[in-house]
Amino acid sequence: MRLPNLTRYESIGINRVFNMADGHAHQPQTATQRKIVSRLPEWFYEAETARQSDLEEEFRARYYALAGQHSAASLTRTLFCYSASLSTDLIATYLASRQLSVALLHPCFDNLATILRRRDVPLVPLSEPELAPERLDDTFAKLNADAVFLTLPNNPTGFELPREAIHQVIELCGRYGKMLIVDCTFRFFSRNPHWDLYEALEQSGISYLIVEDTGKTWPTQDLKCSILAASADLYDGILDLHNDILLNVSPFILKLLIEYLKDSADAGLAAAIWEPIDRNRRRLREAIQGSCLRVEYPASTISVEWLRILDPDLRSVDLVEKLLDLGLGTLPGDHFYWADHVAGERFIRIALSRDAETFWKACPILMDGLAIR
Repeated sequence: MRLPNLTRYESIGINRVFNMADGHAHQPQTATQRKIVSRLPEWFYEAETARQSDLEEEFRARYYALAGQHSAASLTRTLFCYSASLSTDLIATYLASRQLSVALLHPCFDNLATILRRRDVPLVPLSEPELAPERLDDTFAKLNADAVFLTLPNNPTGFELPREAIHQVIELCGRYGKMLIVDCTFRFFSRNPHWDLYEALEQSGISYLIVEDTGKTWPTQDLKCSILAASADLYDGILDLHNDILLNVSPFILKLLIEYLKDSADAGLAAAIWEPIDRNRRRLREAIQGSCLRVEYPASTISVEWLRILDPDLRSVDLVEKLLDLGLGTLPGDHFYWADHVAGERFIRIALSRDAETFWKACPILMDGLAIR
């Protein structure tokens, strides 16, 4: 039986012996990150006496510096939320209040569509092939929506746009009067050279909203912060909505994340973030060789793996249910295709942000699930 959304599958998966369902950061702490954890009481008391605006300013500056978004480090049109979902809900509420429609990337994590629909925002699917550079002009000329909502890199496929294509998207949004919304919550897994997206957006003069988040990147037990950045014409409206629901993100959480950002800047993204993801990806790809599972996007570098089911008689929801019975939580592909569940029936998603021992033990269980008839 298909459950109503991916978060329901995640909530079941986190209570299984082997949880490869949610994409949050559960990889082990590095040696230097363990030193951060050992100093938690110190950070707590420091945060208790710190000024909120100082912590927000430092967090914003360090986050954007690590992301290569140097023009955004001093950007004051930023709001802080406890999760990317909350930032998305603010966007949805704003869009609904202006009666704006959205072209949303398809596939993507289904809560983006669910949140928008809950606020009665009209949606149309926008496929990854439609965003190919050679098709962008035609795509925008035919696009029947007020805003374009992209997730870059995309969860679950790892899809990214090259820099030139993003500049083209920005130019087309300006030409056709479209708002651009970008979810960058998986940005630190990209291996493409950093370049300043915010600078391009500010120079273009288009309306934009950008969602950032730490929860997919650093193993902080879901103590996280999302940044919602807005263009000058949208900021006051978003600010009013934000004021209705949230005063501030915990200063302790900001202080903790500042220390993780410092550590990653010193260690480098490869050592701080990528290595355990790459190790588990190699292990998974070795395990499924010769099976009815195939890696759909071999070049993907994000912290999940999108697998195609080659067995025509095996649906994703059935495989996920079998794996849950064996103690392994995964996600079915159906719900990522929020406008057409059938299109996702031959995919499952495996989260990679896990410790090596757990992941090593989980791979044979995945193979056991494939053998059950």
